[in-house]
Amino acid sequence: MTVTSQPSGAPVPRRSFTRRLLATLAAGAIVAGVALPASAASAVTASTPGPSPSASTSPSVLTASPASNGILRAGDALSVVVSLAAGSSAAPAGAVALSIGPTPLSDDAAIDRWLNGDATGTALQQIATGTLDATASGAQSTATLTAPGTDPALAGRAAGVYPILATSAGLSAPSVVVVPAETGAQTPIALVVPITAAPLTRGLLTANELAELTAVDGGLSAQLDAVDGTAATLAVDPAIPAAIRVLGSAAPPTAVSWLQRLLALPNDRFALPFGDSDVAAQLRAGLTTPLSPTSLQNYMAASDFVQPAPAVSAVSTPEPEPSTTPGQPTYPSLSTLLDIGVATPNVSWPATGSAGEDTVAALGALGSADAPAHVLIPSTSVSGGGRQATARVGGVSTPVYDTEVSRALAAAAGQNDSTRRGASLAAAQAYLSIARAATADRPVLAVLDRGTDRSRVSLRATLGLAATAPGFTASTLRTVATLPASEVSLIAPTVDTARVDEVRDLLGDEQDIDRFASILEQPELLTGRERAELLQVTNVSWTGDAARQAVADHRAATRTTLDSVGILSSDFRLVSSSAPLRPWVRNDLPWPVTVVMSVRTNDARLRVQDRTTVDAQASANTRVEVPVEARIANGEVSVDLQLFSSSGVAIGSPQAVDVEVRAEWENIGIVVVIALIVGFLSLGVVRTVARRRRLRAEEASPRAPDDDGAVDGIGMKDPDADGRSPAEDAVPADDFPDDEQTPRATASQTEQETRP
Repeated sequence: MTVTSQPSGAPVPRRSFTRRLLATLAAGAIVAGVALPASAASAVTASTPGPSPSASTSPSVLTASPASNGILRAGDALSVVVSLAAGSSAAPAGAVALSIGPTPLSDDAAIDRWLNGDATGTALQQIATGTLDATASGAQSTATLTAPGTDPALAGRAAGVYPILATSAGLSAPSVVVVPAETGAQTPIALVVPITAAPLTRGLLTANELAELTAVDGGLSAQLDAVDGTAATLAVDPAIPAAIRVLGSAAPPTAVSWLQRLLALPNDRFALPFGDSDVAAQLRAGLTTPLSPTSLQNYMAASDFVQPAPAVSAVSTPEPEPSTTPGQPTYPSLSTLLDIGVATPNVSWPATGSAGEDTVAALGALGSADAPAHVLIPSTSVSGGGRQATARVGGVSTPVYDTEVSRALAAAAGQNDSTRRGASLAAAQAYLSIARAATADRPVLAVLDRGTDRSRVSLRATLGLAATAPGFTASTLRTVATLPASEVSLIAPTVDTARVDEVRDLLGDEQDIDRFASILEQPELLTGRERAELLQVTNVSWTGDAARQAVADHRAATRTTLDSVGILSSDFRLVSSSAPLRPWVRNDLPWPVTVVMSVRTNDARLRVQDRTTVDAQASANTRVEVPVEARIANGEVSVDLQLFSSSGVAIGSPQAVDVEVRAEWENIGIVVVIALIVGFLSLGVVRTVARRRRLRAEEASPRAPDDDGAVDGIGMKDPDADGRSPAEDAVPADDFPDDEQTPRATASQTEQETRP
């Protein structure tokens, strides 16, 4: 790599279309020092884009990163690192040139145009050249171009933001340098830094995730390393401390140490919504106040809290109440789980551009006289583009953060490549310079917006720029929020109607879960989990298709939960007059449930027990016996089954089973025959008893003695003894029954005949 310095009097010639196509020849001319006289200097237009690359190729990228975060003081040399990242094709070795503009950029808009490649009306002077080595596809090469401080092009420059441009082989890399104003009062600058994790679909981070994030090279550790020793105000997601504390004695040691370190930091802080949920979308969905967690009991295991773990209790503020029952777990309260240390209350930070005056009013109502509300607003939301940090909207404190500065800082924090990070830091320095010129001694507020995969080096470099920017002194959000503020108005926010509809749907699903959870002895085990997951799914970092998919997955999981308790049944044959109907209650939940099974039929052939209480075991199928009785008819009867909670909420889908009824006519016939036999036997006995009584009565009645003598010596009287002839004593045949045409025997004769 060759680096040379060139006299400042050599301007950059205007390149024709042909020369842009022959970039290699042009680069060679630059290396040879070919230049036109200064009087022929002309403006360099933005590089004309070539043909669009195909979907299978990627272009090479040229980046320029000024040293010292873009600060160029009088007498200092200007050093710029130029990096070429080759795309799909290898890049040959070539010349690279550095140029600077003679006049400063006037405002944010001019900086935006320049950094986006619009060089219209900008004159440039070439001040240094060098060579970039050949670069293989996917590789990167760098060159450092330096112009000495004695170069006339750098000497005597007034304070301001100056454009610089690196060019090589048809590629260009615009950047800026700042000549700081060495006089004037110091401008307070407050920086808000989020302490957050990547967005989740679960309610809390797992133990494995916490162990990874709080390791030495973990993302959460990098965040604390970056803010340690700075005056940055921390915006802490309380879901992170809660995720550590719910693990009790099972919390990873690195996570416990991380939480202890967070609480020990002296930085001002405030709590974000749980899971950094989108409060603006919640309010537009119909809520009057933002949602907050209701319970995290579902995430705590009794075995982890039987005895307070010293490490966990050391980071719990305040301490949980001691258990009154020996051997029983002592669970921390919800406020203890969510504690982030001493914090400024009622501070809200909606997603950039999402809050309008209605959102500010709703969030402002959360404050009180002792703890007023503060709502952070970007400068792009202020009508007229005001960028003063101290403002009020409708009487509500609305600290305004500089959008351009914040965007550049976030870009720098997200860059792991040092050259690209340096370019973003230089841009942030330029925006800070413009902000200081616009606000004089009034404070400037900036935020490092939410983001993931930020390295320790990138975060530290970004926060270091805010702490060392010329003309600025460190301040805090709390200090800025207490300064006198002027009333401003806000422009209409950008509303993501699809997001609002999704939040509305999620709120409806949560109401279904609340009703469904009445089957549990502790409904908060389910409702608390649902609320935590809802807040995580509406995290402001969920955007685009990823946000839609996260909501869809969560709603599908909710439907699975609502279907986790139901009835398993099949058709049933009633083989006797009374037998139990035996369906199953399916419970896929990890907790036991109590439900009421309602059984109904509109057919008179079957009598059923209307309601049966069932205690279903966790993650099991429980058999239920419902008494059923058949009546006097046969056939198929439809029976409707439905589960309800004790409060009358329908659980699961209704089921219908067919019951085949056999009324047992055989048994009925046997009973009838037996009844007839008993009846007839009883009647015979009655008649026999009656006849015997009549005969005894006749036998006992007095009768006149007969005068007839004995007949044949057997004691019978003579029929003529009473003076009547035998014919007179004869009984007419009509007096006998039809089947008995013989005279009845006298009582004495009957007695003689019946004797043995």
